[in-house]
Amino acid sequence: MYKNKCGLIILNNENENIYYNSVAESFFHVSQLSSKKILDLLQIDGDKNIRQNYEIAHRKRDFAIQFEKVSFLKDSWQVFMITELTAYKRQEEKIHVWEKMLDYVQDALYVIDREGKEVFYKNIERFTPTCRKQMVEELMTVFETEQPIVGKYHCYFTNDHRAIHMLSTAIPVKKEGKVIAVILVNNYINRLKKVISRVVDMQNQLLLPKGKENIPRNGTRYTFDDIIGESEQIKLVIEKAQKAALSHVPVLLCGETGTGKEVFAQSIHNNSINCDEPFVAINCAAIPETLLESLLFGTVKGVFTGAENNKGLMEQAGKGTIFLDEINSMGIDLQAKLLRVLQEKKVRRLGGDQEIPICCRIISAMNTDPQELIRKQALREDFFYRIAVVTLQIPPLRGRKEDIFILTKFFLERFEQVYGKKILGISQELREVFLKHLWPGNVRELSHVLEGAINLIENEKVIGLSNMPDYFQCLPSIREAKVRQKGNTDEVEFRQYQHLSLPERLKAIETKMILESIDASNGNITRSAEILGIHRQNLQARMKKLNIRKNFNA
Repeated sequence: MYKNKCGLIILNNENENIYYNSVAESFFHVSQLSSKKILDLLQIDGDKNIRQNYEIAHRKRDFAIQFEKVSFLKDSWQVFMITELTAYKRQEEKIHVWEKMLDYVQDALYVIDREGKEVFYKNIERFTPTCRKQMVEELMTVFETEQPIVGKYHCYFTNDHRAIHMLSTAIPVKKEGKVIAVILVNNYINRLKKVISRVVDMQNQLLLPKGKENIPRNGTRYTFDDIIGESEQIKLVIEKAQKAALSHVPVLLCGETGTGKEVFAQSIHNNSINCDEPFVAINCAAIPETLLESLLFGTVKGVFTGAENNKGLMEQAGKGTIFLDEINSMGIDLQAKLLRVLQEKKVRRLGGDQEIPICCRIISAMNTDPQELIRKQALREDFFYRIAVVTLQIPPLRGRKEDIFILTKFFLERFEQVYGKKILGISQELREVFLKHLWPGNVRELSHVLEGAINLIENEKVIGLSNMPDYFQCLPSIREAKVRQKGNTDEVEFRQYQHLSLPERLKAIETKMILESIDASNGNITRSAEILGIHRQNLQARMKKLNIRKNFNA
């Protein structure tokens, strides 16, 4: 029981026994140690100076002796610490092994005591004093809770302002039921993040159509070859977009939600001379305006709590493209600041006093009529003219119905590869419904309903109406609503409106279509808007303007 403990013997200057412990008795197998016996066992010659460290043998056991001379006031003592040599060497070996192990530990280790003082640290010296203070404050809470913190994500910044991503584990060290220290192990995951990003890139490459593997690694995955359609409307837009790609002027993409505005934006970038430069996309509607400004223009360290010297997206884009999606959600004040940036081709970071030249192309997108936004003073007119040097109006899917089945075939072939299901096509009944449906979600809606159908289909080889969403089956089209109206022929309509002026005729027709959609949807305004292919808010505004009063459901 004593093999890993230390024997202790204390003598005075006259080599007289003052104290010895039970471990020393156990080592020498003697119940009582006299002064003479101690001198013999420790091999002490009174006429010679005692060695500071030496070894002895007793009954075939080797011991290491450490000698210290201790003085206090006028008294002095000779202190002998005795350790069994095998245990002593084993302890030295353990220490050597631990030191070697720590040399190869890649994680950051940090140990503090109850007073917050550093007991040990390794690979932590790269952190700034601010970050170290933050770590200590978090570790001090473990002394109170006595509970470990496992796998907590942290992002610290180095002295040269590089971000280090970690998973941190704080472990309380207890002795006699009391926490005496806390060990922090920080596992670096920067490399892991890079590996995950690489895996995501590889997965995206697998989903690319054949022949698209050579798209530049610039943050894009689409080219003009990915825009599917044979209608004259889409061909005309593609032709204009290809011409716009050859210059570096700002482009505004207008179109309803789901028409493929970002596909056009990426295609324009990949068809430009700067296609190897970055393509940076940001959704203006998804980010608060204060944060959006700092993301676009960059920040200077200290401008607000936690701010560092960071480049904005307009700098990061270099000679490439920055895509501002849903730019109609951008506030008037920020529009004014961005207008100046576009005019001067220079950006000033938040809190900075220097103007930095930029040379990226701006491609914007909005899903609302810009002239309507200008009338409502939600869009600055001078800002509109600056971002819309070239304007492309992307047609809705209901405006190019000849492309519906071309897109259907394309999506089915793609989803077959992803989900491993062989689908021959869609039923005749579903083809007729597809032609009558107004597609308020446009190409995105078509893609989603087909993907959902393939996930739900089991043994069928053909997708039918029963595989479509519930709302898809119960929404009648405008054409169906008209058929139900008795005497609703082109001839009757012509005689009905022929005495009216053009504005009066348009108002009457619009009123009739809105009332028909409300009737067809059983008074549900959301479905009525979908039938008409407009937003719910737009329908409410039109009804108010036309003085249409109708009881309907929300």
